[in-house]
Order: sequence, then structure tokens, then C-alpha cells
Amino acid sequence: MEKYETVSNPGTKAMHPNGSPIPLIGIMKFTFLAALLAMFGDAAIAHAMLWGNDPYWTYWITDGLLMSTVFGLGTAFFGAGVGRGAILTAVHIFLLTTYYWILSPIGLPGHGEWLDLERTWLTGLPVHFGIYYLGYLVALWLWRKHKHAKHTGLQLKYFKEIAIVALIMAAGIVVILGLVQTILKSEFPGATWFIVRLAVSFPFIFAWWAIVGKGRTSYITGGVMLAFLLSAYTHYLAPIGLPNPSLRIFEKYPPSSEVHWLSYRDEFLIILPITLIVAIIAFFIGNRRIKGGGAANATEKKPAKIMSIGLLAAAIAIIIVGFVVFKYTGPEVHRVTISASSAATLEQGQFYSNNMAATTAAIEARTENANTHRTPLPPHDKVDINATVTTPDGLTWNVVASQPIISDPLGRFTTWAGVGYDVWHHGRSGIGTSKLPDTHSDVAVYALGNVMSDGRVIASGVPVHLMTTEREGGRLELHVGDTSFPVSGIPDGHFRVVWANYTSDYSRTFDFAKYAWGGIWLITLLLLALAAAKTENPDNMRA
Repeated sequence: MEKYETVSNPGTKAMHPNGSPIPLIGIMKFTFLAALLAMFGDAAIAHAMLWGNDPYWTYWITDGLLMSTVFGLGTAFFGAGVGRGAILTAVHIFLLTTYYWILSPIGLPGHGEWLDLERTWLTGLPVHFGIYYLGYLVALWLWRKHKHAKHTGLQLKYFKEIAIVALIMAAGIVVILGLVQTILKSEFPGATWFIVRLAVSFPFIFAWWAIVGKGRTSYITGGVMLAFLLSAYTHYLAPIGLPNPSLRIFEKYPPSSEVHWLSYRDEFLIILPITLIVAIIAFFIGNRRIKGGGAANATEKKPAKIMSIGLLAAAIAIIIVGFVVFKYTGPEVHRVTISASSAATLEQGQFYSNNMAATTAAIEARTENANTHRTPLPPHDKVDINATVTTPDGLTWNVVASQPIISDPLGRFTTWAGVGYDVWHHGRSGIGTSKLPDTHSDVAVYALGNVMSDGRVIASGVPVHLMTTEREGGRLELHVGDTSFPVSGIPDGHFRVVWANYTSDYSRTFDFAKYAWGGIWLITLLLLALAAAKTENPDNMRA
């Protein structure tokens, strides 16, 4: 039976379930640590691995502040613990999901994009609960571990040794990973790759040993944390290829800076597991080399046998799922071909007047959604659209488009770098035009192309929009021209062609593969965090 004791000044301290007071400064530190780790997990696992999107940096600031509010109030009133953390996380997730469902799109202050039902309530609710609870548990374990390490762990006299070992570990990890990546990709990642990852790895390793101390759970969790830290850094902040030859040393003119992102398969199914193995081995070796802190393991309670079996089963599951998922994450899963022919309708008069007349038209479009980052860096999406349209006057027009629009030239809305799969636009979405209803598209394309007739180019650099829809009698639409860019030389300054049906090889296999891979990692890390949180005495939460 949990009990709470009162203190002389209840305004200065909250109570831990064991009756120990927690100073307000402790509540603040724990709250911000939990929020920071939860945001880190959200970026590294949920958005990078499981959904494969980038909600933009403002999302994590807003979410972190909201989480700090909920965690701070909850800890102040009810204390900290495994069960309380689950309840506080559930409250926060409900508030967060409601906020992004009703009040705000993601992507601000850039191009806003509303999340759909699947990515808010259906998958967002359980995934975010798991991720944020994982952050809370890791913070709880770190807090307890640090309080114990201050008294029985590493002493100040060993910090110079820790710094040396940390530097050697960081350099060894980075060099090994750089060589492995060079061999696997047949591409040198660039000198900058090594420098920035050394700058990321050393302070983390040094801080980890100094704060957490030694021990089995310390080196395992340290290796896991570093692996995901490097993975998240690579995914969001560090495309490869710098510096480009030739190096600028004495010249005053800037060199070229052609860089590119790695693919999902390369990042998370090849490099991440290798990084995890290398980091854990390095932490294990460092754990044996560092002096002092030997008592850090003394109070670690052995996890229950069933938990150990569960963690082993989860590790085996990761390997099995990885082999299965690998097959469905290759370049081909990012490509979709769409075709339609014969009967269609062609809009007459003004754009979006819906005054449609019967015509004949045909189209074949090949698309590739190669870049899910919010940057214009390669790899770029690919588009190859070839359409023919017959107008009421009997003329046949050819529309050819092969250049994706990386960003809207007027900055009006996102174009998903040219190609978007499983997206919402038009209507109230703020993407496209409000003159069309809210539209869910398996495939949506924004590109630039040429319009030809009788072998002559009538217009070049024309905006072209292709989209699938779920509307009966209008499953596929091709828009040539734009309300802001009427095309001279063609009837009514635009084409809007609608086909009742189309054929496509679109599949959500890649989405489900990401769900499986990100999900199995989330479950495994959550079990690991639960086991680690139970290895430390709750008394270490005081002060």
C-alpha cells in the first residue's frame, strides 16, 4: 500500500510513493529530462522509422512544452513511478492528439499539412503513447541511476580517464562505421561525416559514463542510445557527401556542395543494426576499462526471468522481422505506374467550373517518391507523364512532364517534393485549391511539362498536376496549367481531364513494412526500459 507523508512546507516539495520528498528543482530536472528523451524517441523511432515523415522542428518544441506541463504537474501532485508515468503519458497523448486533430497542422511555420485519421488516432495514439512512455521510463531509470552513482559510482579522480576512454571509444565507433558504410555503399561519405559524428559521439559517451556510471544496464542502454542518436542525426541533419572535391583551402571561391540523403533501407535496416552492435561492444569494452564505480551494480536487481526471456524473444523477433521487411523496402516500392485510356471528360470554360464535356484521352505516368525529407536535397522524386487529349475542335494535344516541382514557385503550399503517396490535398487542407473537395490520393504529382500539338511545342514549363481520387466517376484527374499560370495557346488556358477509372500498381506495402520495423523496435525498447527502470531502488528518486 503506497503512502504519502507530509512535509513542513508542502509548497516546496512533492512526495515520492515511498514517502521521500522530491524537491521542486528535482521535479523540474526530471520533467525536462523525460520530455527531452520522449521527443528524441519520437524523432528517432516514430517519425523516422515507423511513419517515415518529418513533422518539422516546431512540432517537437510544441509537443515538448505540452509534455513538460503534463509531466511537471503530474509529478508535483502524484510523484514519479512506473505506473504514474503510464497515466501521465496517457493524459498527455490524448491532449496532444486532440491538439493536432483540431487546432494545428504539422510543418509550421513552413507549409502546414494536416495529419489524417490514420496518423493521429489510429496509429498516432498507440505509437505516441509507447514512445513517450519509453522516454519517461528512460528518464526515471537515469534519474535513479544517477542518484546512486553520485554516492557509490565513479569518482572525480577518474574523470580524466573517462574522458580519454570516451574519446577512444567515439573515434573507434566512428571510424568503424565509416569504413563499413563506405564498403556497403561503395561511396566515401566524406571527411565531414567523420568529424560531425565524432563531435556527436564523444560528449554523449563522456556524459553517459559520468552521469550513469558503470554496470550491465549502463553499457547496454548507452550503446542503444548512441546508436539511435547517430541514426536520428543522420536522418534529419546530416546528408552524406561533404566536402565535395576539390577542397577549398586557399581559394576564395566556394566549392560545390552536392550532398544527398540515404534511403530508408540503408539508414534503418543496414546501418542502424550495425551501429547498435558496434556501439554496445564499444560500451562493453569501455565498461571494463574504466576504473571505479564498481559498486554501481550492487543494487541492480536482476530482472525477472520472464522479462529476460521476453527481451531475448524480442531480439529474435527483430532479426526475423528485419529479414521480412528488407524485401519490401527496396527502390521498387517507391515507384508507381498509372495508366488510363479511351473515354474521359474535358472541362470547358474557366478552371474548376465543372462544365465537363465528353472526349477521348489517354495517359501513362511513372512516378517515384524518392525523398520524404523537408529539404530540396537529392535524391529527387521522379516523374514521367505522357498524355494525349482531344479537344472538341478535333485537335490532339500531347502533354509531357518529367520535371518534379520540388517546391511551389509561389510558396503557396507543399508539393511533397514532386510526388506524394497516400496524401490529402485540396478543399480545406491548404494544399492545392479550395475549389475542389477534400481529396485523398494514393498518388499525387506536381510537375513541369510541355504542351505540344502537331509536333510543335505550344508551351513549355507548364505546371502539371496529376492525382488519383476516391470519387465515383472521377478516379483520375490531370490538370495542365494553373489558376495563377494560365497557358496561352491552348483552349481556355488550361486542361482539366477526368477519367472514370484507371489502372495502377500502387501498394501500401512499404508503409506496412515501416510499421512493422518501427513497431518491433518500439516494443523491444519499451521492454528494455521497463526492465531497466526496475533495476534501481526507488529511494534514489529523492533529492
